[in-house]
Amino acid sequence: MTGFVPSTEFVAFVQGLISAKKQLGSFSLDLTVSSVSMVRSGGSLDFGGSEYRQAAKELLHPVKNTREEPYGWWKLEPGTYLIRFNEKIHPSNPMLIMILPHDRLLAAGASHSPTVVERLDEQVTVLLHVGSGGLAVKENARISRAVISSLH
Repeated sequence: MTGFVPSTEFVAFVQGLISAKKQLGSFSLDLTVSSVSMVRSGGSLDFGGSEYRQAAKELLHPVKNTREEPYGWWKLEPGTYLIRFNEKIHPSNPMLIMILPHDRLLAAGASHSPTVVERLDEQVTVLLHVGSGGLAVKENARISRAVISSLH
């Protein structure tokens, strides 16, 4: 039997929270952006993996509007980007972590496909699609939402 896990039960497996008060919902965790990379050219896939190649990417650096500002902004043009999260989730029991676009991301004119992983670590990236109006993203912005499902 599967079911959604209350955040009070999985918060012990989460590292890198910016603010538990703002990020934790009853059954969800808001994920914050730690890095943004631009996709420069596509990779390649084959059946056996001997010809697999990751997409070429360039790490983008946020820019502060003023020197006094503690956090900078990524000013993204329309296109496709890869994002990584500050939060890491390493469950002790088998669980599925569903990463969904935050409702604020959708309202700001961007999105990413839902992604399912067994653990959220520095290897997990989400493909961000920025619409025709572009998108400004501040460091540590809540950009996605994680919902965890138990497998037993």
